[in-house]
Amino acid sequence: MSKSLMLPAPPVVKPKNPPPGPLRRVNPEVLFSMDALRRAWIKVKAVGGAAGEDGETVERFETDLETNLLALRSELLKGRYRPRRVLRVFIPKPGGDLRPLGLWSVRDKIVQRVVYDCIEPYFEREFLDCSYGFRPGRGIADVVTAVIAHREAHRRWVADIDIKKCFDNLDPTLLRRFVRRQVRDPLILKLVQAWLRARVFNALSGPDTLAGASQGAVISPLLANVYLHHLDVQLVRRGFHVVRYADDLLILERRKQRAEHAMQAAATALKRIKLEINPFKSRLVHFDEGFQFVGVFFVKNRHYYL
Repeated sequence: MSKSLMLPAPPVVKPKNPPPGPLRRVNPEVLFSMDALRRAWIKVKAVGGAAGEDGETVERFETDLETNLLALRSELLKGRYRPRRVLRVFIPKPGGDLRPLGLWSVRDKIVQRVVYDCIEPYFEREFLDCSYGFRPGRGIADVVTAVIAHREAHRRWVADIDIKKCFDNLDPTLLRRFVRRQVRDPLILKLVQAWLRARVFNALSGPDTLAGASQGAVISPLLANVYLHHLDVQLVRRGFHVVRYADDLLILERRKQRAEHAMQAAATALKRIKLEINPFKSRLVHFDEGFQFVGVFFVKNRHYYL
């Protein structure tokens, strides 16, 4: 029997409202306690996924779980932790395109999960209600409810916006600046920097570039929300009606001209944060014509899960 099977599950710790102001200092002994690492491990195991470039699977890591977690904790507390090289693979998308996906080592996923759970509440308190993706207590059902509410309010002209290669194109300098607005702890900032600069091995062409906030990292959805929060703010301040799920964006308005202005405003706002609209996948559409969003097809007064 593996040692991991003999371990009692650590208690579930509910997120707490953080104190006012940014996170200035974290005690590494507390941040990377064995209980924190075990909680992170349980979440990583639940998600599963393929092995990283080092070839170690979740199942293999679990065969000597306590020893592996103790070794990882020692590296973190002694300042010796370095992320392992990321394996970049490509997943076919509808239409023939390929979606790059970074496969991280199990150990890196665990550390990212610990940091994610630590800093998420500091950003959650500033995120706007129009953001739904990868947020606690929010999901596709809430997106559907929001879109229907806009439809019932006669906002039937829709700017359906695709952000061009969003995760791959998050500017690292801007991202670090946005993170620093809520997190000042040197260790956490150093870890985020290390993940953004992790080396990548491209499964198709060999050694590649830096990882950035590419899809596949545990921390990437939170970093993307931190980054795109500044898009939300710019659009909402101008009175537009926004529904965003990660990098999928709708702006719903009553008049066609207003929706056209929303599309232009989104392009300008994205340019300010060094992103751009994909003109081939973005369009202005009416509910009567129908559109697909986050796996749901909306048409007239109906919607269908795909």
